[in-house]
Amino acid sequence: MKKQMSKEDKMRFDSLCNQIIEIACGNFMFRQESSGGRDPFDTISLLLNMMSEEIEDSCFNPQQSMEQPELHFVIFLDKEYHISSYTSDTPQILEWDKEYWGRPVSEVLSNISFKMLKEELRLNGDKNYQRLLFVDFIMKNNKFYRTSCTVQKMIGSDSDISYALNVFRSKNKERKDGKKSITARLSKTEKKESAATKSLVKQVRLYILQNLHKELPSLKELGLIHRTNKTKLKKEFKKMYGTTIPRFHMQKRMEKGALLIRTTEIPISIISQKCGFKDHSHFSRKFRLQYEKTPSQYRIENSFSSS
Repeated sequence: MKKQMSKEDKMRFDSLCNQIIEIACGNFMFRQESSGGRDPFDTISLLLNMMSEEIEDSCFNPQQSMEQPELHFVIFLDKEYHISSYTSDTPQILEWDKEYWGRPVSEVLSNISFKMLKEELRLNGDKNYQRLLFVDFIMKNNKFYRTSCTVQKMIGSDSDISYALNVFRSKNKERKDGKKSITARLSKTEKKESAATKSLVKQVRLYILQNLHKELPSLKELGLIHRTNKTKLKKEFKKMYGTTIPRFHMQKRMEKGALLIRTTEIPISIISQKCGFKDHSHFSRKFRLQYEKTPSQYRIENSFSSS
């Protein structure tokens, strides 16, 4: 006699299935939160998280491992995003000519960087992993110091320290003598711009994968969300992934739909909603264009029960 699964275990099992579906659809940033128990569900959750991190690092962030990032300086913030402390070398690196204790961090970051920072904390601040961001610090004469960083919510620390902004540099990009040729400076600038552009396009790709249950915003709106313009977004996405944003979005919606159809018993009408279609017939038409079968025919021919 089979043991009946508890309601809580059923929810955890469904959550694991959902993560596997996200991974299969290319979303390697999806993570499971540990329940605190050491049972098979937590073991599988941990392994899936580790696998996602390995795939993300090896496939989409190879330059990070090659550049060997090391901690450069740290800025601590209170819950209102005011600077509560920083490491001793921070003022020299950022060319501060005054103290910034108690001042809003928005005074030393570009507007776009500050918004990106707050959005990162809103989405991922409580999680035990951090995503590498590219931010611009404002220096003297309105110059920008572009660098990579992570932002982390502090738990159980002093009330004046709610967040830690960890700023990194790459060993192989630093020169001890400080003397660089014009060619070297241009090369470094181009590399930084290229890295920032790649990071931007990856964020757009991830946004699409995380929102397959919704209609795609217009390219203009998508550009505004990611602080860029429509023309650059179209060009760089096509250059990096070899397809347009609308085609990529539709392809991934169909792939998610096909995966749910052949691996679950969810009604096709619900699957169409999970793939962002309000109209079931619209989903069926698009599905047939990609797979040359209706969703019902596809389920009959590809479901596990028919094998």
